Amino acid sequence: MTAEEAVDATPHLQGKWRKGLQALRPEDKPHIQAADTRALTGSFDLDSALMRLPEHALANRWDFGIGYLHENRDAECLYWVELHTASDREVDVVLAKLRWLRNWLDGDGKALDAFERDFVWVSSGSTHYTLNGPQRRAFADLGLRQTGGILSIPKDRR
Repeated sequence: MTAEEAVDATPHLQGKWRKGLQALRPEDKPHIQAADTRALTGSFDLDSALMRLPEHALANRWDFGIGYLHENRDAECLYWVELHTASDREVDVVLAKLRWLRNWLDGDGKALDAFERDFVWVSSGSTHYTLNGPQRRAFADLGLRQTGGILSIPKDRR
């Protein structure tokens, strides 16, 4: 199954897949750089798709999913990207968003949970935060990676 097929098989996401980075807001696109733009299979705006549903309206929702086919993989990888201010007072908000995403992937998002993936926090502005012990543990436990202001997607996946 391709990422596009998985998106279309997911409740409330049918028809939300866009080519390349077209699902991202114009101000967010400069924060994503791909070594090979032809390998960007597509993207979808998870936040916008679910924001009007009563069960998710008040939740801290994750932003985007981006599909990429690395040269050393046979199947797409999904980059789950949250573009958010990177400051001390926002760390817990982003962690709450990731907890929400992981719960959603266990339920309605199950078709998308099957893909190799990265959970990435990309700073929408400057990056300045210090993690306390519980936050550092949560980053590790949840598999969250913070990349500063740009996510650089390499040709090969390690």
